[in-house]
Amino acid sequence: MKALRRNRLLVLLLCLLCLPAAAGLHAQGLEESLADQIRANLAAGRLDAALDQARSAVGQYARSSELQQLLGVTLFKKGLNEEARSAFRRAIACAPSLPQNYFNLALVDLAEKRYRDASSSLATCLRLDPRNAQAHLLLGRAYHNQNQTMPAIEQFKKALALEPALPLAHYHLGFAFQSLGNLPSALDEYYQEMQINPQFPDAHWLGGNIELEHGNWEAAEKLFREGIHLLPQAYQPHYGLARVYLARRQFADAEAELIAALRAKPDEVEGHYALARLYQQTGKKDAAEREFAACAALHAREQKARSGIAGATYQP
Repeated sequence: MKALRRNRLLVLLLCLLCLPAAAGLHAQGLEESLADQIRANLAAGRLDAALDQARSAVGQYARSSELQQLLGVTLFKKGLNEEARSAFRRAIACAPSLPQNYFNLALVDLAEKRYRDASSSLATCLRLDPRNAQAHLLLGRAYHNQNQTMPAIEQFKKALALEPALPLAHYHLGFAFQSLGNLPSALDEYYQEMQINPQFPDAHWLGGNIELEHGNWEAAEKLFREGIHLLPQAYQPHYGLARVYLARRQFADAEAELIAALRAKPDEVEGHYALARLYQQTGKKDAAEREFAACAALHAREQKARSGIAGATYQP
């Protein structure tokens, strides 16, 4: 009988020992289930449903870094950046060694052009995960936007060393080289970006500008035409192609491209001025005066905006 009681007591103790573990596993399972539901709604574009679920989930599991992170992602997709920033900071507080939390926080700061804050978060992310090529790329962009070109180049090169076909890495490296006046290296990077990311138009028209500057009219024309094919409503490739035609004195073709460029970006002084000069060269005096007047009006508007007059409001 005593042996039976001892066996029953042992079973009871074992059950009590197992209960906390079972409860913990159950809670963890519920937490993962909630996270999966939020992800499913995000993937399906159901942002309102995802946000409702995420808010409810963090109410139940406030110390869950995963759920705080998903709340932040949902808020960011909804354009609620300040709330997203707070959620990502709570995710960091819950799991300070998780690099993704710092990466996500940096995305919010980059979206708001808070480049110094983004740099700090990305640097921490990379201390925890130094092989994150995308983080190196974004850190390079943050540095470049702070006029720290050499550190930016270093980060772009690190990104490409880790992931040679990373989209936009060659483009940003080329843009950094171009800002230093290193046009041959810039052009090489733009061509590499075109190979990796052929649907990205900016590399085409920036490369076209360099080819035109070097006097390579055929290569420039090819790149500008590719840019127009990729993005027909963009100003830059039309304007670039017009410059090729102007260099060849193909004035009718240049006029057509300048008009197309200004249709895409009507307030671009550069385009109006080029068109005015073309009309001067071809003896179209009235058209030239009209375009010069447009330049003057746009300059005056810019000056007024800079002085604050345009944004001034009356205070009684």
